[in-house]
Amino acid sequence: MSEETLYDLRCYVSDCFNHRESYTADSGYMRLSKLMKEEYDLDNNAVDEVVSEIEDFVSKFIKEHSPKFNDDDE
Repeated sequence: MSEETLYDLRCYVSDCFNHRESYTADSGYMRLSKLMKEEYDLDNNAVDEVVSEIEDFVSKFIKEHSPKFNDDDE
């Protein structure tokens, strides 16, 4: 059993999307995929599921919070 906390995992995931090294051309999704598969032995289906949930969450957030989707202008 790993000693990593949920906070540790969140930091690792966050690091996937924070390009600290300017020499890397990998996207956040590529880095997240590598983390999930190589460090935590998850498969492509798990990665696809997470990516789908991220995209769904962000899309819903934008739709709910963006003024472009706000009906108050009418």
